[in-house]
Amino acid sequence: MILTILEPEATPLLSLAKKEKATGTFHEVQVDELDNPGTFDGVNEGEDVSSFDNGAANRTRLGNYIQKYRRAFMTSDIQQLVSTAAVPSEFAYAEGKAVRSVKLDLEASICSSQDRQAEAGSGTPYKTRGLLKWLGQGGQPSDVPTFAQNVANDTNGTPVTETEFNAVLQELYEANGMPGGQLTLIANPTLKRDISNFARTSSTTSNTYSVTQSAESKKVTLTVNQYEGDFGVVNCVPSVWVNRTSGSSTVDADAGLLVDPDYVGIFTLKAESSTELEDQGGGRRGYVDVLAGLSCHSPKAHGYFIG
Repeated sequence: MILTILEPEATPLLSLAKKEKATGTFHEVQVDELDNPGTFDGVNEGEDVSSFDNGAANRTRLGNYIQKYRRAFMTSDIQQLVSTAAVPSEFAYAEGKAVRSVKLDLEASICSSQDRQAEAGSGTPYKTRGLLKWLGQGGQPSDVPTFAQNVANDTNGTPVTETEFNAVLQELYEANGMPGGQLTLIANPTLKRDISNFARTSSTTSNTYSVTQSAESKKVTLTVNQYEGDFGVVNCVPSVWVNRTSGSSTVDADAGLLVDPDYVGIFTLKAESSTELEDQGGGRRGYVDVLAGLSCHSPKAHGYFIG
C-alpha cells in the first residue's frame, strides 16, 4: 500500500532567495541610489575643485524582523504500537509532515502583504514583512525611502495581456536597468495561464505569435516557462502561495511576484530543527520550528501583479 499526500508544496521564493545569517531579531541591509546625470558641459582647464558631494547622503537602512514558525506533532501510545499500512513509524511520519508544513508557512508569509511587527508581549509576536508589503501592496511602508519604492506593478486584473506584462518589465527597466538580467515570475494559476496564452493561436483575435509543432511527439505544448522580451528574460514558475492571508486556504489565482533573485534573501536566526519532548504518558510528542525572515534588498528591484 502507498500513502499519498495530495497538497502543493513547492516553495519557489524560499528556494530562489539568497540565504543569509541573522545575528539578532531585526535584520538590516543598506540601500542607496546613484545621482541623476548632472551637467556634462565639461570642466575648464586648470579649474580647481570647489564643492564636494556626500556620497552617503541618501543611504538608508531597510530592516525586517524574524518570525518564529512552529508546528507541534504527537502520536498516541497506542497509535505508535499499532501497525499501519505504508507507515513504518507514525512518529517519523508526523515529524516529516510537520517539517513540510513549517516550510509552507514560511513561504506563504514571505509571499504575502503582511507587515512586520515587533514582539510586544502575549498575543503580539514578531512578524516578518512579506514581499508584497515591501512592494507597496496596501500602501507603501513608511520606512522605505521614495527612491527605493516599487514602481513596477499591474493591478488591472485579469486576463493580463502581453502589452500589460511588457509595461511592467519596462517600468522595472526604467527604474533600475535590471542589473540582474534574470527575473523570476512566481505566478499563481490564472496569471500563469495568462502568460502561456501569449503564444496561443486564437480564431477571434489577432496574435503576435503562431506556433507550429511536429506531430511526431504526439503532444501539444501550450505553456510558457520562460519569456524573453525587450527588457529581460523572465522565468515563469507556478505557485499558489502569493497573497495569502494567515490561516486562509483561499488561492488568489491572479496574483504574482516578479522577483530579481539578486535582491531578495532569507535571513535565519535558527535553522529548521525538530525537538522531541517528554512523553507524559499519552505518547511521543515534539515540535519543528525555525526562526527566519525576509530580506528585501531594494523594493525597486521587483514587481508584482494583483487582480
